[in-house]
Amino acid sequence: MTDTDRVPDLPALPFPSHSLTPPAEYAERRASCPFGQVRLPSGDPAILLLTYRDVAAAMAEPLLSHDLTGPDAPRMTAEPSFLQDPDIVLNKDGADHLRLRRIVASAFTPRRAERWKPVIRQVANELIDDLEKAGPPADLVAGYCFALPVRIICRLLGVPEHDALRFRVWSNAFAAGARMTPEQVGAEIGAFLAYMAELIAAKRAEPGEDLIDDLIAARDGADKLTEQELLTLATGLIAAGNETTATALSRALAELLDGDRTLWTQLLDHPDLLPAAVEELLRFTGLSNSTLLRRAVADVELPSGTVRAGQTIALPHNGALRDPEAYPDPDTIRFDRDAPPTLIFGGGPHYCLGAPLAKAELTIGLEMLLRRLPTLRMAVARDELEFSGGEIVDSMIALPVAW
Repeated sequence: MTDTDRVPDLPALPFPSHSLTPPAEYAERRASCPFGQVRLPSGDPAILLLTYRDVAAAMAEPLLSHDLTGPDAPRMTAEPSFLQDPDIVLNKDGADHLRLRRIVASAFTPRRAERWKPVIRQVANELIDDLEKAGPPADLVAGYCFALPVRIICRLLGVPEHDALRFRVWSNAFAAGARMTPEQVGAEIGAFLAYMAELIAAKRAEPGEDLIDDLIAARDGADKLTEQELLTLATGLIAAGNETTATALSRALAELLDGDRTLWTQLLDHPDLLPAAVEELLRFTGLSNSTLLRRAVADVELPSGTVRAGQTIALPHNGALRDPEAYPDPDTIRFDRDAPPTLIFGGGPHYCLGAPLAKAELTIGLEMLLRRLPTLRMAVARDELEFSGGEIVDSMIALPVAW
């Protein structure tokens, strides 16, 4: 037992806050205690990192392990989680992690994302056609924010699009199932894996030229994916390929359409600002107020202090993104920032492979709404929006709009 384990009164995570607003304690601790200890909901202690410099350095540090699958590994919560699955690429380090990334990397290059832009634009137009036919009011989460990325990832992987709606519950269970019991999460993930196992078997029987076919070839070829790695990699790509982008898009729209829609009007008048707006909205909204963990396998020097071997660090999604040292006037959305990367896609060897595709989906998704539904407005107050409270992403349950 460490000295930290004996301290009964460490500040307890999570700090209370509305989903779209980082806890006030983040700014307070960043100024007074940027390298202090907290108690996780599981009871485990961790060092909470809140400055941009610390988080950027930690994300690039290979000695801060992503592998939290062992029986003595720290936990964010006491409940079972997919973060305890040793076959998930997110939980791997070193050569094993690089092997899995190499297998899928060619499908997610910036050049490939550029080729997908006409498809993204086509799908976005089709979804807006459906919204217009049904007429207002509408739920943009179900009808657009989720539907857009899930249809794209289905096409990329070679998954039948008519099954796309089934992925909403499954991917939510996979990455953000806070509103489900552990038993429900297990059941939904089990159904997801069973579906993917059947799809892989069908693809083996009738091969094509989709990403799942490439993964199967890796399973049966020189890279030697295990059968379980093949299954979890394909499943994880679907979950990550829609849940995170859908969450980012819905949270961005909540900011753009809030109040008098000043930001929305700014983009209507200056659509050339969209790429910069996407970067700034990713910074400002994040994916959640939840926290990722890393464990030091050796002593690590960070700008604000030393993480000792065996200690855990906590990286809140929205912590470093409001650091005034990196982002002057951090609590204001500004589309003219000359700022460092947002870190929302991670850093170092674990930088998200899907970042170019996600940014293309976000930029085109907003562009098409601005162009086709310029009078779009939120039909409820910001405080009425509900969220899943997920472990990795905090998905918006619905975004009621009219136009």
